[in-house]
Amino acid sequence: MPTLLHIGAPKTGTTAIQASLEDLKTRTEGGLEAFGLSMPGTPLEQARGALGVLGQGVGWQATERTKSERHWRRLLAQIEAAQGLRFVSSEYLCEASQEIATRIVGDLRGEDGQDQVRVVLTLRPLTRIMPSAWQQYLKSGHQLPYEQWCRAMLSSPPKKGVTPSFWRRHDQGAVLRRWAAAVGAENITVVVLDPADRGLLMRTFDELLHLPAGTLTGGGGGRQNRSMSAAETELFRRLNVQLRDRDFPWKEYANLIRYGSVLRTVELMPSEAGAAVHTPDWAVEKAVSLAQGYREAIGELEKAGMTVIGNADLLTEAYHGAEQDRPAPDLVPVDTAVEAILGVVSRASSGNAFFPDEVARGIGEQEGLPGSARKEAARVEELSNWEISEVLAGRIRKAAHWRYRKQRRRLLRIAQRGKLTPEQKIEELEPEDAGRGGSAAASDTPFG
Repeated sequence: MPTLLHIGAPKTGTTAIQASLEDLKTRTEGGLEAFGLSMPGTPLEQARGALGVLGQGVGWQATERTKSERHWRRLLAQIEAAQGLRFVSSEYLCEASQEIATRIVGDLRGEDGQDQVRVVLTLRPLTRIMPSAWQQYLKSGHQLPYEQWCRAMLSSPPKKGVTPSFWRRHDQGAVLRRWAAAVGAENITVVVLDPADRGLLMRTFDELLHLPAGTLTGGGGGRQNRSMSAAETELFRRLNVQLRDRDFPWKEYANLIRYGSVLRTVELMPSEAGAAVHTPDWAVEKAVSLAQGYREAIGELEKAGMTVIGNADLLTEAYHGAEQDRPAPDLVPVDTAVEAILGVVSRASSGNAFFPDEVARGIGEQEGLPGSARKEAARVEELSNWEISEVLAGRIRKAAHWRYRKQRRRLLRIAQRGKLTPEQKIEELEPEDAGRGGSAAASDTPFG
């Protein structure tokens, strides 16, 4: 079966395409299969599969766990079972190295290597991507003001440790060369978005997915992904500074801020007209120079057989954003502050940025949000023997680690007895479970 692999890039309409297909799936009798199309898994499952094959995790902490490769294997099993044209979409995939891209293509082509794979990459001018990407990084805990971030990104070489994924995603020439080496230039389609033609993206994917013209509308299910206002960006940037200074855990940040406060604010507050930030002249000049190199790379790959939809010359646009540079606002509208606080409260109490009564009225989405502290349940009968063994092994490892840490703490206390008073030494000799009936409380176990 053929596969259309949409690899991003971020901030180029990926969310809109995914949301439109999810909406089409739910509102069409027979789902996507009625159109000879399938979208294996959910967008969240596809994102996890992409992170799994890339060996990447999320979050700012060095100890953050990467996504397990089992997510990729599970997604592959869903893809292999799907019928018709299979659509896989994750903007993380544009970060793949040539080696990993080659592996992905090989996995999708199947054991006999006969299944066709076509890669699609959607692009916007670098000068438009930069402010959008900076805002997206703010949603993930970034702290630098926009101009400082631009200096870090556009220095030669870019400053290490500052949003290192940016150039893996947005060096358009490098991304295309890596994937062309993996799948062949003749099997790549580039879609250059045009701000003057808002319908180009949906029309193009109607065609690529063999859907009747006008099927994908960009509306319906899915969340907004609008740009934040100047007040919103400064509110969350300053919040990030405070939380990161306190070493706030990424998991809690994602749960309460990214998928609570930020999500609710972006969903419910109206979008402001115009851009939130101004890109300084020096940054625009450097970005345009880089974009001219990307345009040349696209021309070379086009001669090698790559398909280009739209006007690639638009990629060299000198876009400044807001008309003039303005100082970051010190005041936030009361309504914005209220929604930001409500997002944290609702997320903490219900696992959703929106309260149950709002969800009942069709405001926001109840399901499918990553970052939740609530665990996703899976029925045992839906798991393979291998997956069941992995779950059991994980529980055993967790129990062993818990017992190891418990004993290590006890041994450290014993080692410190020379510094204790006689009364403290007697207390240390008492069994840890004394006073609890000789057995550990259920809440103390890793299975509680």
